[in-house]
Amino acid sequence: MDRADEKVALEAAYRSFGQDLWRAVLAYSGGHGDVADEAVAEAFAQAAGRLRSIRDLRPWLYRAAFKIAAGELKRRSRSPGPLLEDGMRAVPGGDEEMIELMELVRTLSPAQRGSFVLRELLGFTTAETAELLGRSEVSVRVHLHAARKRLGVELEETAR
Repeated sequence: MDRADEKVALEAAYRSFGQDLWRAVLAYSGGHGDVADEAVAEAFAQAAGRLRSIRDLRPWLYRAAFKIAAGELKRRSRSPGPLLEDGMRAVPGGDEEMIELMELVRTLSPAQRGSFVLRELLGFTTAETAELLGRSEVSVRVHLHAARKRLGVELEETAR
């Protein structure tokens, strides 16, 4: 594959699922639009440098973008701030319930958050979620169960 073919492959991937990847990272990051922008852009940039060695581009990009976002969120956790406005505008209709859900998603571990976002919010199957995250289906189910349990507790506390 020469440089021109690589560029065409990356552009096709971006057109095919780039927006879905951005939405997944936005939800994963708890509504931080800048984190989603940077993580997706960096994942595609890293893929461009090693496209010949990537066997399946879609799951590779999802894993890379989630890892990049997780690193940025970890860095930010030392000085947490409110949701950024660009992230809030990305929430459908600025729905208060969705904004609250994104805040709660931020309380999950990265593994729980990834499983929950892809499976519950974006509707991927367990097998697809496992492939995108580079985990086993059992691992996805375990993290999803823990996420649901934790969010259930958080929602009960919020309601009080």
